[in-house]
Amino acid sequence: MPWATNTVSNVAGNGRIEISFERERKTLRSLLSFFNRGHRVEHADNTEVVPAIDISKAERYLASLTAKYGPLSPAALVAIQADSVATLLLDGAALTALAAGNPRARAYIAWAVRTKTRIVAPATAFLDPNAASVASLVADVVPIYASTAEVASTLLAQSRLWLPIDALHVALASKLRPAAILTRDAGGLRALASAADQTGVIVFSL
Repeated sequence: MPWATNTVSNVAGNGRIEISFERERKTLRSLLSFFNRGHRVEHADNTEVVPAIDISKAERYLASLTAKYGPLSPAALVAIQADSVATLLLDGAALTALAAGNPRARAYIAWAVRTKTRIVAPATAFLDPNAASVASLVADVVPIYASTAEVASTLLAQSRLWLPIDALHVALASKLRPAAILTRDAGGLRALASAADQTGVIVFSL
């Protein structure tokens, strides 16, 4: 369902109604449990490590796609106006499209390689076997920290959108700002970023 479900948790003595977003919190806790089992999550008191820029594997993966699908045509090379972007985050849909040789996805990776933009994939990519198969080949996989899940829970509450995975991606991108998220379905991500006033996070659509 598109909208979050809230519950009234308390009516204060001054008549003010306090709202809790238990559904959002439970979902994020479930996701944390999933990643914890896969050793892809860290607790909030751990230092969050930003991966160093390493474009060599992205270059190698692009070369393998060129060998398989042929070179990109000039028309496929997108003009990206994002000079301030330091990190490109690929969601599961973008990774799957890239693996299938999608020209726009390849063009964004080529742009990131050319501009030495850090390429990362969130640990959520491992929810999709198709995305998981390519994530480590082209990007640095970034763990989902407990603190990131807390930010995502707040984003869900502020936006009143029921998009927990997208919220995790916006929360992660906000920690890597200035950052861009590459996706096939940009609407929900843009709505989350806008509603939460996440400046420094932009969304690219395939």
